[in-house]
Amino acid sequence: MGAGTGPAGDVAAGTEGAGRPGGDGGQGASGAGRPRGLRRGGRALLIGPIIAAVAIVAVIILLLSSVPGVERTDWAYGMTQLDLAYASSLRGEGVRVGIIDTGLDAGHPAFEGASVVAWKDLVKGRGSPYDDDGHGTSMASIIAAQGGLRGGAPRVELIIVRVIDDDGMADDRRIADAIDFCLDPDGDGSYSDGADIISLSLGGKIERFAQLIGDITAYAVNQAVQNGVLVVAAAGNDGGPGDDGNVASPGLLREVVCVGAVDKNGRVAAFSSSGATGWAAPNEKPEVVAPGVDIATAYSDGRYAVGSGTSHATAFVTAVLASALSGTPRLLHDGAEGGDLDAVRLVKETLMSSCLRVEGQQTPHDDRAGYGIVQARALAASLGTAHP
Repeated sequence: MGAGTGPAGDVAAGTEGAGRPGGDGGQGASGAGRPRGLRRGGRALLIGPIIAAVAIVAVIILLLSSVPGVERTDWAYGMTQLDLAYASSLRGEGVRVGIIDTGLDAGHPAFEGASVVAWKDLVKGRGSPYDDDGHGTSMASIIAAQGGLRGGAPRVELIIVRVIDDDGMADDRRIADAIDFCLDPDGDGSYSDGADIISLSLGGKIERFAQLIGDITAYAVNQAVQNGVLVVAAAGNDGGPGDDGNVASPGLLREVVCVGAVDKNGRVAAFSSSGATGWAAPNEKPEVVAPGVDIATAYSDGRYAVGSGTSHATAFVTAVLASALSGTPRLLHDGAEGGDLDAVRLVKETLMSSCLRVEGQQTPHDDRAGYGIVQARALAASLGTAHP
């Protein structure tokens, strides 16, 4: 992922940083768990191309401003049918979402009443949720904010992991450990308390490709999808003249839902990265797009922000999936028809087939717009009759 410039000239983080700080954090349990019984397992699966040389990732955000208060970005929740789904009582109930980022300002007014069921700090080892950057809080608010800034799936249960350090960086091992924690928060060897969806609003710089299982984040992603857990990741913000011609890692992995950004007019954002991974349909990159320009969110220290980036779009897609899956619990990772790669592929393909086409979009797939803009209510309706 190279540096990208947003609508207001803001530059996305893209420099390389140092390795992993030590220290593990504790976990919270502010919400009762639901019964889950899926255990570790699943054969190895080549889901590359794997980025064998990726060791560092950078947060993908184009922050425009931090402000005392904001108005909800209603157009974005309307464009993705999240408000329509909410009115249909599809609000994320019973769905667990892992957010791997900079943490969470759990005391922010926007999260009063939100459910945080597990927490891990892989940077400073603190036992309670915090966010001294703001990016993770921003992403979580798009998904699960309460009140006037209401997120797209406000009834989800959140698993929060801090992996991004004070320099805006995280290494490969830390990302993999975060994914493992999202799968098994209590560390008992069972995924019964784990996430149904893992959201990664971050990406890695591509140094070289290898058709081998050599990247530990890729292996962790493989474990997730093999056990029926959806993984969503940002395409990156290096669109335009500086575009390297591919999406960021881990979004380029085959089974990951890779997300680009659009503005309020449904146009692909200039900064949104194009994809050229060589995967055949339905895994061409990016798979989908969602709102990612001038999005109002919560921020750290009780503040609010307006920002742009494929990070924001990733959070919207996560909310769309959580909203739709709350109406089809049989496809959750512990559901009657979930828990394996076939279920992940079914949901992913249905997500793409239910998309709204972007004006001027190449069909069936566009290397910037993917298969179109995600639609929560249409996805829920299609999943209602779909079976692995």
